[in-house]
Amino acid sequence: MKLIAALCIWLSFSTPTISYHEFYLSVTDINYVQDEKSLQIISRVFTDDLENVINTRYEKDFKLIPRFEVEEIDTYIKKYIQTKFILETNQGRLPLKYLGRKYEDDMVYLFLEVENIDDFEYLSVENSMLTDLFEDQKNMIHFKSNDFKKSFILEKELSKRKINYNTK
Repeated sequence: MKLIAALCIWLSFSTPTISYHEFYLSVTDINYVQDEKSLQIISRVFTDDLENVINTRYEKDFKLIPRFEVEEIDTYIKKYIQTKFILETNQGRLPLKYLGRKYEDDMVYLFLEVENIDDFEYLSVENSMLTDLFEDQKNMIHFKSNDFKKSFILEKELSKRKINYNTK
């Protein structure tokens, strides 16, 4: 009987509701296509981390597993991204268009775009995704346009950086 009780206690502590990784990292690629006047963005995050943050923030019980998904999940993902991922230029905040997502292994790829972007002198990137749930969350940013490349890491205490890039 003691063995069964000990096993039940052990199982209750070994199945957390919030996932635990060795590290918490997202990677976001921002590609400025000058000919198309657009920023094409792909952000990769751990599927279970995104599921946990959406469920915690919006008090839902969504599953980010294709066969268990509900259509309204995109509404919450889009809403979350628009509050946590902000791009600005010298003309102001840029309107992000959420295009969708794709799963690969334990990651979800989020596809975003900014269309009809005017020439800019700098691009300010703020990415605080997942930092409201995971203190150790790091968000790596890779910006690329033609031969120009810039990479950096954002985190809870430093969630915003400016890229000086004159498109004129």
